[in-house]
Amino acid sequence: MQQVNLQGLTYFLERHEGPCLSLYQPTHRSHPENQQDIIRYKNLVKELESSLAEKYAKRDITAIMKPFHDLGEDRDFWQQKVLDGLAILADETRFQIFTLQRQPEEFAVVSDSFHLKPLLRLTQTQDRFQVLCVSRTDIQMYEGTRDGLDQVLFADDFPEHIDDPTEEVVDVPVTSYGLGPSNRQGQVMYYKGSRKDAIQTDKERFLGAVARALYNNISKEGKLPVVLVGLPENIGVFRKNNQNPYVLEQEINIDPTSLTVEQLLKKAWPVVEPVAAKRVQDEIARFKQAHGTGLANGDLENVLGAVLDGRVDTLMVDAEKRIAGKIDRENRKVELLNDFSDPEAEDVLDDLAEMVIRRSGDVKIIPSQYMPTDTGLAAIYRF
Repeated sequence: MQQVNLQGLTYFLERHEGPCLSLYQPTHRSHPENQQDIIRYKNLVKELESSLAEKYAKRDITAIMKPFHDLGEDRDFWQQKVLDGLAILADETRFQIFTLQRQPEEFAVVSDSFHLKPLLRLTQTQDRFQVLCVSRTDIQMYEGTRDGLDQVLFADDFPEHIDDPTEEVVDVPVTSYGLGPSNRQGQVMYYKGSRKDAIQTDKERFLGAVARALYNNISKEGKLPVVLVGLPENIGVFRKNNQNPYVLEQEINIDPTSLTVEQLLKKAWPVVEPVAAKRVQDEIARFKQAHGTGLANGDLENVLGAVLDGRVDTLMVDAEKRIAGKIDRENRKVELLNDFSDPEAEDVLDDLAEMVIRRSGDVKIIPSQYMPTDTGLAAIYRF
């Protein structure tokens, strides 16, 4: 299983020969609700097989569908490792499972590209944040949204305990791997970095090392707001060495070991909510200002042309909207279709988002009520 981030989606953003299979399913963390998850999953697998049968030979279908069938028989996975949603992206060479903290719309499709919008929504949503629980001798970290938090488990070389013979990580991009995320089921997010100078294990050096490693290993790449939770004397030591702009000024002064994860979320979200709202408002203001100078647009075909020319700096996409159609890159046209029952139908918004990311632009998934247009997208141009 793969942690959901843009690094983890790099392979799926590329163009591939052969069929690309995308499956999304709402799931449940506990009994008895999760008893129906396997049945619903197997029905979606049948939909994929039916779509493949229209174009491919039986022997090819058997090979590509084998991992799907194997997962359907993995009782341990369905009883212990699912969260609130499941996404599977697969082709002839790769089968990747993503466990999700939000329930996606049920969806299974075979196409010439992967359906990524639900995953992009998770990685680019403006309400995602992290919580760092600080004590004198230990740290714990959680990541999530207003809907839930799940535990982050650090790599062995991250300064997690005061008595760890850990070495500091400097200017190393994040790599994430492993199961996750879910503190409830023992699934975790992993962050890995490299080593440098040994760190003394007293309180001040330990929490100083944590502050530096948090920025260099996690925040520099993820750019998520971080809420600090801990007693004032411990957070104060952390802040002495903190130069991380993503650590929020408002903190929660309480012993974090006295809180359940649900209580932690209840206290942390009010701290993050105005920050998340401001991030959205700032993007909308940018769009409106740029629109006044001709450097922003919300028309599908105008935006398509700007994407193809590499002009799009930021693309805002409506989180609740899908548009059935096909993109004709050669003629710079968007052909709209009636619905997704057409075998050639793609989500136009999904395709445009992928195109922007491939051209080093930013994609931000915005709740419908905040979108500055009614077309499902709003683009800010570089020039």
